[in-house]
Amino acid sequence: MATTKAAETARNSKPAPQGDTAEIQAQLEAVRADVAELTRALASYGKAQKDGMTEAARARAEALKGDAEAGLAEAEARAREAYQRTETAVRDNPGTAMALAGGVGFLAGLFMARR
Repeated sequence: MATTKAAETARNSKPAPQGDTAEIQAQLEAVRADVAELTRALASYGKAQKDGMTEAARARAEALKGDAEAGLAEAEARAREAYQRTETAVRDNPGTAMALAGGVGFLAGLFMARR
């Protein structure tokens, strides 16, 4: 049994003809070239994706910046308007303004004393 297997292995391990080796080498080179091309294509695709994502993020940041600036301008306008209304109310009714200020001060003093 062991001699039969050894004889079969010896029979199957004959050196390949030179033409087959050259053909295998050519196929291996073609596979290597294909792998190299795929690697380049994937690198190029990854760079394009990165560039696209970077540009999208930059555009979104600019849009958010614009929204924030608009919100800030609106808040400033509202604060100025509220200040003007308060100033007008104080000028029109100075006694009422003084009474309100005194009341607020009194309440603030009570809350601070309870601490």
